[in-house]
Amino acid sequence: MSDNLIDDRATTLALLQMNGLSPTEKEIDAMVAGYSAARAMVASLYSMPGIRYEEPAVTFDPRVIA
Repeated sequence: MSDNLIDDRATTLALLQMNGLSPTEKEIDAMVAGYSAARAMVASLYSMPGIRYEEPAVTFDPRVIA
């Protein structure tokens, strides 16, 4: 790990504090254990080639095309 990156526990605790949450130590441990997997899943959402500008669902274009 790089020296300028904080560890998963510190990140999790900071996020909880920012949002005013105070879970039990057992809950914090569970969140810390799953943090790196969750970050990897989020990163994979941005790594799909060609998907970035696709529409996520069917959309309606209200402009009238003559």
